[in-house]
Amino acid sequence: MAAPTQTYSLDALAECLTRLRQEAGSPSYTAIARRISSVRAARGIPEAERTPGRITVYDCFRAGRRRLDVELLSDIVQVLGGDPGPWRRAHRAATGASHPLPAAVRRGAVRLGPPYEG
Repeated sequence: MAAPTQTYSLDALAECLTRLRQEAGSPSYTAIARRISSVRAARGIPEAERTPGRITVYDCFRAGRRRLDVELLSDIVQVLGGDPGPWRRAHRAATGASHPLPAAVRRGAVRLGPPYEG
């Protein structure tokens, strides 16, 4: 199965993801979304949060993205039969995310930088 093996841009990750999908038999984006839902259900994710939209999945395969959710990327790779580990590392290299943000920052509970004065 195709896996990233060096430092990538998000465009290069999308290209590798397309190859992985082809190697997996080119399942539809709807089928990929349904498979992700099953994987997330097994992890105990609440039903309302399990299934990504077909367009959301499709967008992960296209070039020109400025962001790519690493959890969604990992789920896509897993349902296509790949090992998410190398993909997570390639994502980190492509985005420069060497350390995850603290949970409070991700939720928006903590502001970064001085407050807006306008």
